[in-house]
Amino acid sequence: MFASLSAAAVFTAGSDQAAQADRGADENVRQYCVLDIASQQRTCYDELSAATGTGQQIADTSGSVIGATVFEDAEYGGASLTITVPEPCPKNDEVDFSLDLDDHWKNQISSVQAWSTCWVWLYPDSGDRAGPYKDKAPRLSSGINDRTVTVGLS
Repeated sequence: MFASLSAAAVFTAGSDQAAQADRGADENVRQYCVLDIASQQRTCYDELSAATGTGQQIADTSGSVIGATVFEDAEYGGASLTITVPEPCPKNDEVDFSLDLDDHWKNQISSVQAWSTCWVWLYPDSGDRAGPYKDKAPRLSSGINDRTVTVGLS
């Protein structure tokens, strides 16, 4: 289903929870996160602008790009996850990057923003898919809203 160039990233919270516990911060308080799909490094912030700024900084310094930002609520509200990928998404009719969401993000996405050359595909448990979202989608249809378990970028 995914191209050989796919970089599958499993978004786990185990080591991140321990690190945040050491800093005395609850993961739910820091709700704006950036995930670099290549390194699987996740960093969270108290403000959306800090997260998207860090996503852009990762892209600028590593040669990667921001592929997408997904949001917990419609109209780009609630918690967000900005996903960076190692290169612009080629238009090759294949999903080039895939992210299996952790329990915190599974079945939580209600709006998305596609960035760079990437198109966003959303996959529910059923194996179907919705998309591609080629720009901004402030409200997902009822068929995929709060049902996504995997995000694909093409």
